[in-house]
Amino acid sequence: MTIGYTNGQPFDLLNSLVPGDVSPCQTVIHYRKYPAAAVPRSESMLTRWLYERFAEKDRLLDHFYRTGSFPAESSEANGSVLESHGKHCSVLRPVSFSLVLCLLMHAFYLLSAMFHLYLTICICCRVWSWFV
Repeated sequence: MTIGYTNGQPFDLLNSLVPGDVSPCQTVIHYRKYPAAAVPRSESMLTRWLYERFAEKDRLLDHFYRTGSFPAESSEANGSVLESHGKHCSVLRPVSFSLVLCLLMHAFYLLSAMFHLYLTICICCRVWSWFV
């Protein structure tokens, strides 16, 4: 899976995603699926295959940032058997974050953690009272 961001600027984790203060932008996800039978089994072949996939990702991102879209077909020149099995798709989706939803999720997490801590303390107190 390769993710392309508008103007080549991904979200900043600390300043954007955590507080939930991100304006909507175009995020393009390009993915390719390979059948398990097409993936090499030996460690050396798998390593080589994975390096080829990362090099392909670099080429895809280069094309995306030059043209604004991922190529419709694979630009691989070697035409290997593994490439012919790959299915690919590009999806345009606007990504936005709601501050309210972010705060609700954090509140749920905190309340859940406090509830589990309370249950753990209650259980430990009950067990301790049996031995004392």
